[in-house]
Amino acid sequence: MFRSRQRQRGQALVELAISVPVLLWLLLGSFDATVMVSDKVIAGYATRQGARLAAEIGGSETNNPPASQVSIDQNIVQNVLAVARAMNYSTLQEIDIYAPRATNGVFNPGTDLYSQFDGNGTQISSNFPITAREQIPPNETSIGVRLTWVYRPPTGFATFTILLNEFTVMKTAPVLV
Repeated sequence: MFRSRQRQRGQALVELAISVPVLLWLLLGSFDATVMVSDKVIAGYATRQGARLAAEIGGSETNNPPASQVSIDQNIVQNVLAVARAMNYSTLQEIDIYAPRATNGVFNPGTDLYSQFDGNGTQISSNFPITAREQIPPNETSIGVRLTWVYRPPTGFATFTILLNEFTVMKTAPVLV
């Protein structure tokens, strides 16, 4: 009887030694995944905010007096950055304002007109002129905003990074002439 109890205690100790690291790994992994999903939701909201503003500002037809492309794009980028600052465990890499040629709206630097900014909002390149942002029906331009960021798990349990991006495309607000 005494020997049976010792065996059961030993078995329970071995089971505990195996299950605690597994449960800890699952707990930390689920926390990391939850934080990543939260950052992805925030990034989606940031791109929607930027695309909505880009669609409203549009091109030269609505700006009276006419605004410069640089000031319009900086306004869009500042709105994206204001929302994206809530992404706690991610580092912003790039913000693109573009006119998608593909029907699914995916950004393609080889074919799309775009203005590119770094994660701080500093302009890197500009080849999406304000004159290319048409607002007169039926040829309104689609304007997309894409945010690229690097996610690093907050627990430190996993030492990897993931490069992610999110984009939103909207038609410019029509101006009737």
